[in-house]
Amino acid sequence: MLIQSVGDFDRLTVQVIDDTLKYCLGKANANIIYDYLEKKDCPLCEVPSKPEKFSEELRNIMGFGTRQMLGAPSILEETILESLSKRLEISIRLEKPPNFPMQIRKLRKAYEIIGARI
Repeated sequence: MLIQSVGDFDRLTVQVIDDTLKYCLGKANANIIYDYLEKKDCPLCEVPSKPEKFSEELRNIMGFGTRQMLGAPSILEETILESLSKRLEISIRLEKPPNFPMQIRKLRKAYEIIGARI
């Protein structure tokens, strides 16, 4: 699925995040996360431009280190990145645990290069 603009990249990224959180955590828990992100000045629609903030706040709400829900933030980020790369038809190598902000920037850059060719 090739998309035509950076705005489309952002919309698809938001859609993939929404789909992943709702599938993995359920709609009610995804909405709790969205409300939390809004309060932390990182609404879902701004995640593509604020991936560091999203990653940080996901860890804040789900816990750090030994208090973390079995590595849930990293698993969610990995799932989001895998799904997004498939939807964009862009192959990326994911680190374990993934560096979500860096990977989002890599996907955006790869998309921009592909988009420039079509």
